[in-house]
Amino acid sequence: MDRTVLLVTNRRPEDSGGRAEKVATRRELLSAHGWDVAVAHMPEPYFAGFPFALWRCAGVGRTVDADAVLSINNPFHLHLGGYLLSQYLGVPWIAEFRDPILPRPDLEAGSPRWYPAAAVERLAVTRADRLLWYDGIQMADDYFERTYPGADPDRIVKLPFMGYRKSAFDAAEPAAYDRFSITYAGSFYEGWIEPYGFLSGLGSYADRTGDRDLTAQFYGDWDDDYGRAATAAGVEGLVDTHEFVPHEEIIPVLKGSDALLYVGGDDPDNARNVPSKLFDYLGARTPILALVDPDFRVASFVEDNGLGVVAPPDDPEAIADAIEALRSGAFEYDPDPELFDRYTREASAGRIADALDAVTANQ
Repeated sequence: MDRTVLLVTNRRPEDSGGRAEKVATRRELLSAHGWDVAVAHMPEPYFAGFPFALWRCAGVGRTVDADAVLSINNPFHLHLGGYLLSQYLGVPWIAEFRDPILPRPDLEAGSPRWYPAAAVERLAVTRADRLLWYDGIQMADDYFERTYPGADPDRIVKLPFMGYRKSAFDAAEPAAYDRFSITYAGSFYEGWIEPYGFLSGLGSYADRTGDRDLTAQFYGDWDDDYGRAATAAGVEGLVDTHEFVPHEEIIPVLKGSDALLYVGGDDPDNARNVPSKLFDYLGARTPILALVDPDFRVASFVEDNGLGVVAPPDDPEAIADAIEALRSGAFEYDPDPELFDRYTREASAGRIADALDAVTANQ
């Protein structure tokens, strides 16, 4: 008989964006391992609405007779909700770190937000029945061992890269484009991950080669400052912007593009990050243009596996060279086919199901 996990998240499966897609996929993939997923939705405003959201999520947990609670950050307060719900329902709690809580480039130590974040991280490390964290987030392998030397290492489980949803990518037909298309799908982060370097590099490429028969597509975040930067670089006519679209709609776009843009920046705190976006790019089997510090882990992943071209994010001429390598065919996309089976969402979901089975084994 299937068991039920109460999933504490700030996204509903039907919402738009990548995080909502991950919730929907989680529900589908865990069902193959005998786990039904009931969504406990805790939306904004996070603090003012927290008591009501907690009360409503407790009602969901009672209704479905949940066997376990699984909370996912960010934001970090979702783990506080997971802990309180597990205590109320009397069931095990798994805290899943999809992102770090404390070692984050956008969270300054000692700031007002840092103290509650630190308290919630300690709560997860010391009270969760399992703490799961993904390979690829910007956190050192020995972070928990160094920061919490008394923590039980058997309760802290490193998951493989999240991967891509192989079944969805294999089934999708690629979109067709008349011009060479470079696509970015996802969010930008002010002062950290932004498209200014790419726009300058695209301008340098167009000026150098005279080639304007290409399109840079952005699905997701775009604002007036980015538009002004495109105009300043002389590429406003090459940029095509779109709102976020459901994940099943972006897959054909990714598969039909000629190159996929990844912007990783050069903040040292981001050096270990290999984000889930990269595995959707992998699943699309499309060359990657990675604008990231060449010493970062993601740069090595792209180059070592023959997945694309890397350029420093603040060097327009190097970015122009990378675009030219992709456009001319000088770069040959020829990764090991085994990669496409190794890094799948199906595989990582199996590890989560293993953790759920372990914490509920004595129920």
